[in-house]
Amino acid sequence: MLASVRSRISGLKKDREHGAGRLTAMAIEALEEAVSSSKASTIEAFAAEIEEVVAALAEVRPGMVSIRNYITEFKDEFDGTIAGSKSADNLKKRATAIARKLKTYNSDSAARSARNAAKLITPKSIVMTCSYSSDVCTALELARGKGTDFKVLAAQSRHGKLSYGEMTLERLGKVGIVGRIIPDNFITWHAARANVVLTGADAISLHGWMLNGVPSYTLALVASRKKVPVYAVCTTTKIDVRGFLAGLRTPEPGFDMVPLELFEAIITEAGVLNMDDIYKMTTDDTFRGPRARSH
Repeated sequence: MLASVRSRISGLKKDREHGAGRLTAMAIEALEEAVSSSKASTIEAFAAEIEEVVAALAEVRPGMVSIRNYITEFKDEFDGTIAGSKSADNLKKRATAIARKLKTYNSDSAARSARNAAKLITPKSIVMTCSYSSDVCTALELARGKGTDFKVLAAQSRHGKLSYGEMTLERLGKVGIVGRIIPDNFITWHAARANVVLTGADAISLHGWMLNGVPSYTLALVASRKKVPVYAVCTTTKIDVRGFLAGLRTPEPGFDMVPLELFEAIITEAGVLNMDDIYKMTTDDTFRGPRARSH
């Protein structure tokens, strides 16, 4: 594996500032570089290089299912092109096309998810969120771009030296969205003031829980008890239909496992999915989208 590709993968493993969407894009970019910079002169040597990179990326952030799904999709398509390739250069061209297609799909599906979530934000809304989600931020930016007037309450979401709530408001402030940081130990009172809660998602398990940054569980639990609707905004590639996280019992520090029963629905590029929609998903739905109910 080239040193530059190894460095990208190391950066992915250490990164604690970006959300799952951006980290997924970075993983695909690492694959692109591995393909474009390969010096392999035979199909066998090139396939072995890609195998090594795919294996390393699959282990870099085990809790981020979208990375695993994209890497698996790339590998499946790549393996399917090997037999019909006439040379290493021909296989490299095909691999490049696969990576670029997946990169485009990642950005396009995230944009559609955000557009669908933006529809939930009405004039004078008080939107509460926690952790940091590029999907949620984009949804709020789209709503503001349409002239919708609303306010944001962002849980401080502190983990170590980082406050993901502050990162959220820093980004939103650049487009004039008014927000307020809520200390994590004051979520209970402030959640009752919200009209809607929007969170991101690092992963959604068919075993009935969502993985996301703290304090997602506390916010979802309190809001649901106060009859405030809670939605997760994410792409279908974050839904763990392949069972990558089947054995997970305890999340890594800084993350919560949130029961899906606390959510009103999951907002995806395919539309608004209720829990029955999620549980019926198969691997064919991950990159093609399940049938979603409309709101």
